[in-house]
Amino acid sequence: MHVNEIEPLLLNVLFLLCFLLFVPFFVERLSNELAPVKKRRIFLFSACVGGISCLLFPINIYEGFQFDLRWIILIFVGLYSGTLGNILIFVAMTMYHFFLGGDGFYTAMFIGMTILISVYLVRHTYQVLSMKKKLLLSGSLSLFSSIFVLFILSVYQVTVSSPFVINYLSFMICTTLLVVYLYELILEKTIIDNKLVKAEKMEIVSYLASSISHEVRNPLAVVRGFLQMMDQVDLSSDKRKEYLKISIAEVDRANDIIRNYLTFAKPIPESFDVMNIKDELLRAINIIMPLANMNSIEVEHKIGTFFIKGDPQLLQQILLNITKNCIEAMEGNGKLIIQTTEESGRLTIEITDNGQGMTEEQLSRLGEPYFTTKGGEGTGLGMMVTFRIVEIMKGKLTVTSKVNEGTTFYISFPLVNSIEVPFEKIS
Repeated sequence: MHVNEIEPLLLNVLFLLCFLLFVPFFVERLSNELAPVKKRRIFLFSACVGGISCLLFPINIYEGFQFDLRWIILIFVGLYSGTLGNILIFVAMTMYHFFLGGDGFYTAMFIGMTILISVYLVRHTYQVLSMKKKLLLSGSLSLFSSIFVLFILSVYQVTVSSPFVINYLSFMICTTLLVVYLYELILEKTIIDNKLVKAEKMEIVSYLASSISHEVRNPLAVVRGFLQMMDQVDLSSDKRKEYLKISIAEVDRANDIIRNYLTFAKPIPESFDVMNIKDELLRAINIIMPLANMNSIEVEHKIGTFFIKGDPQLLQQILLNITKNCIEAMEGNGKLIIQTTEESGRLTIEITDNGQGMTEEQLSRLGEPYFTTKGGEGTGLGMMVTFRIVEIMKGKLTVTSKVNEGTTFYISFPLVNSIEVPFEKIS
């Protein structure tokens, strides 16, 4: 085989590795929240581009007849993605081949249909095999496809040299084995990663579940005690109001603990809505104003109109968790500043307090299970949930702090394109 015959096959190998392995892998890594259907569509589209790329760089041995490695696409996609997707890719490659022209169009279509049927017949058996047997079966399919291509060409009395046949068979089989082996390694790593994430989450949830009863029982015991005291006949009106106020505060604390726990444990939403960040921030400010007034905290804000994708309820939980922590970190006459900025297609929400601040060690542990700066009064669950929600909404949360100077939370989200912003209905 001459150098000018090896180069196209090496390019074909590069296309197969790129579009069958690397593109789907990186798309999945960068878009963990994509629905499985969307991931499958991206995989099929990438495989289709790979097949057409192989068609663009073939070895032309006779007018209209060419050798390339596109048949590996049909073998691979048929084994790992299903028959329907494989048919769509075959149709796309066939249409492109027809557009290119040449006498080998109908021959290539017949070869492709034969490979489709062969892969379909063994697909269900393939799914339950071990890696070694999968390599053996996929290699056998590749060998069969290569021999079948050479046989069809011999029917048309197209002769090729023995070295070319050996090298073509070697490229077909070795590339198939390489692609299948690497893909199996990626699948195995993905499964292990998912199991580790699940095990870690179950460990945290189990740890929280063992502690949640204690955290909820404390405020309930306080409420029960004050309700018993309110039953006294000679209790003054002022005392009754004070006990009622404390009881409501304890019930709210128990509700916050339960809400944070449920947020951490519940599944990720499948889709997000476009929302106006200004409306959500103003709503959160209205909710925390009574708490701020009660603690003599001044609230300032400078908020622009920006649109992001997310869950309004989850965003409110982020904002309320952070702003309540900021207010509780200030001992009165403090100032809470909320502002928004935009840079490089991302929105940043800055929430700043001039409270007690945190040390470097405390900052590094922020968001860990049951780490809190509130001593025995906090659970640490709120910040852990906050970090989790920001991650779910494809955002980024960073915190800077200095002891006795204050803390700033930077919450960054990707902005929505203007074409995705919904129309507002005027009534």
